[in-house]
Amino acid sequence: MPPDLLCRVMRMGRSRRGSWNTCGSWRRAVESRNSMKFIKWLWQKLPPRIGRFLEDGPETIIESRFPPEQLLCCIRDSLNKVVSWNDGSSRGSVIGFTLRIPWGSAFVNDSFEPLFRGRIEEAEGGSRIIGCMSHNRFVQVFMAVWCGLILVFSVLMVWTVIFPLAGWGLLWMANGIISLGDHCSPDRRERILEDLRNCAAGTL
Repeated sequence: MPPDLLCRVMRMGRSRRGSWNTCGSWRRAVESRNSMKFIKWLWQKLPPRIGRFLEDGPETIIESRFPPEQLLCCIRDSLNKVVSWNDGSSRGSVIGFTLRIPWGSAFVNDSFEPLFRGRIEEAEGGSRIIGCMSHNRFVQVFMAVWCGLILVFSVLMVWTVIFPLAGWGLLWMANGIISLGDHCSPDRRERILEDLRNCAAGTL
């Protein structure tokens, strides 16, 4: 039903206490819904690696026959165990039973490096690691704000042509920086999960 027709129908149902303010509410709801659709559509136009960087990966569960304390000690012992220029190692921090483990070289600082964020829980027959692949939260927030501002200014200044082109150029430049890190240190996500699985199996 068109919004104007719905408004006329709702006006006919006025109560004795006063008129409903349904028409204005309906229009605001429609405008808000359209705005959200536009923002979602615009956000989907981000370069692919930036979009993946801003989102956490699916939940990962790794089962272990060891009790939580023993599994925790094994993971702690595995951190910085093998450090080389080419392969790197699992690094990060273990606070209580909370894990924050990236993979990289001690000689290279990559702010866009992937990391595993999770926790160790007691489970039937042992323990389990629950978490997901993610990135540095501060860098994620910074990139989200930075990309959001670029998209907003590109839309507001679309009539100038040069501002949208410069904005998309900056976004693709950031996408290239992330791609460069993945090219120089490939399979970092798989290596983190492999290291955790080896710890869980006691084969590390």
